[in-house]
Amino acid sequence: MKRTIPALFTALALILAAGGCGAGSPAGTSAESSAPAADTAKPQTTETSAAETSAGQPADTARQPAAPSRLTNRMTEFERAYITKRGLTLIDGLSDTPDVRLETAVVTKDAIAALNRKMVRNGFKTEEECEEAIANAEEYSYPEAMINGTIYDDFLPPKDYDGGRLDYLYYDELTFESKEEYYDWRLEYYLKEQSPVRNEAEKYIAVTKAVFDAIINGTYTEMPDRYESFDTVAFAADPLDDYSFTWEYDKEALESIKDRIEEYSVYDEQLGAEFVVHVTLPPQYDSTKTYPVLFLTDGVWRLNDHAALYRAMERGEAADVILVSLGCAYNIKNTDNFVRFELFISHKAGLLDFITDDLMPFLCENYNIDCGDSTLFGHSMGGVFSHYALCNSDRYENRPFGRYIIGSPALFNLYDSRTDLGAEEAVNDYGYFDRNPAPDKKVFLCGGSLEDPDYKDQYNGHDSTLEGLGKMNDRFAAHGADVTYKLYESHHYQYVSDMLAEYLIREYPAEQTR
Repeated sequence: MKRTIPALFTALALILAAGGCGAGSPAGTSAESSAPAADTAKPQTTETSAAETSAGQPADTARQPAAPSRLTNRMTEFERAYITKRGLTLIDGLSDTPDVRLETAVVTKDAIAALNRKMVRNGFKTEEECEEAIANAEEYSYPEAMINGTIYDDFLPPKDYDGGRLDYLYYDELTFESKEEYYDWRLEYYLKEQSPVRNEAEKYIAVTKAVFDAIINGTYTEMPDRYESFDTVAFAADPLDDYSFTWEYDKEALESIKDRIEEYSVYDEQLGAEFVVHVTLPPQYDSTKTYPVLFLTDGVWRLNDHAALYRAMERGEAADVILVSLGCAYNIKNTDNFVRFELFISHKAGLLDFITDDLMPFLCENYNIDCGDSTLFGHSMGGVFSHYALCNSDRYENRPFGRYIIGSPALFNLYDSRTDLGAEEAVNDYGYFDRNPAPDKKVFLCGGSLEDPDYKDQYNGHDSTLEGLGKMNDRFAAHGADVTYKLYESHHYQYVSDMLAEYLIREYPAEQTR
């Protein structure tokens, strides 16, 4: 369904080019806090650069305005129809009305094949059983509902239902006198067959009632077909949960720029996940002009940086750029390291597909963006992802970023005896420099000089964060990459906000014209 350039195309392109988390967090990543840190982030003097320009001396201060980038949007019809734009809900408040959408879920032969091959990798099937299942696979579809971005995989009532027959793919025919009788039956069935914990069952029935009410009352949205994916991120939430309280932000600071922030809900079929995207327009934003994007992963923390970065532009300390931060939906606990591991480590390829071929092309359709001058930032597990994104960027036709920030990459998370997470490929930078002997991306590597002891129990004999970061810098410099390396006097995450402000002022100086 999506997304990468065929190997033959990549090889041809190369031929033509040659001619012309807080301490104690699981998985060793940042459970960040907006509380003051014990060690304030202070720049050290340990800064090196393979480029001629030092970190303190911005280059290209008189660039000419760039033409807007043209990326190919590979969103599906369902994904395009799903997009919702609204105000900043962290301040305005989330809607009390559940968002219920009806679609037909389509399961293709390719999806069945992918699921069976995954079952072989995980030891649930033999190769013979897999091949037999693939040979007998037939495409099928069935009606399904979504509630607040989460799949509802149970009975759907007729649109005027108040008793009678209910049909579903995996059940025999069942008949009830009323919807209330069905709710009582479903509660007991849940307690017996799914979980004996009553409050879990009651939460599920609340979801069921919300779906039934939307369908019976006609308050749902009809959607295009959705193509089922079985290799999705595994952090689906109770759709009626609200984890917006876990987002760490300065309410007063965000309120001061609230009118500059546009919020989107975006769904990716491939990952099977809903995301929330915040776009902050710069102080002198002019829709006829072109701007780079500073794209920040881990929006649960990084949205908090929008106000300070905006003020730096407003004071004339930096040129105008568009700020974008990406987080999971509000009914998912973004701060949970299991969620972040699934997204940035286990499904890093799918996340890169989503950003490269869906989200950034969508943003380019709505804002004039200079992708060649845009930056992708990731920290900790997100730093593992931004390294992966950089080193696989050449595999895509779309090239939405010319710059990358790789912050404190927790590469030790890639080592897992149960599955291949790409640890060996990462040490070889995913073959990027073999394919690109003259790399054209600008890279900033950074970390906290005090952070290694914070996760010493999680390295398990592999490189610590700073050891991995230092070796990455050596490899990049040896390959002639435009790389800057800097350590801050800080633990794992306390330096990030100051680093981003410093980066904005240095890399997007106020003098540059657009």
